[in-house]
Amino acid sequence: MVHGLLFVVYTDRIIMGRELVRLISARRATKFEEMLYLGE
Repeated sequence: MVHGLLFVVYTDRIIMGRELVRLISARRATKFEEMLYLGE
């Protein structure tokens, strides 16, 4: 059973030789997205 599945949008960046992760958006996944993730 899944509790609190998140849908996250992010981007990877390399700035001055350092890898950075920029979080763009995070929200609770819809029931449809949960079913896709679980393969149902």
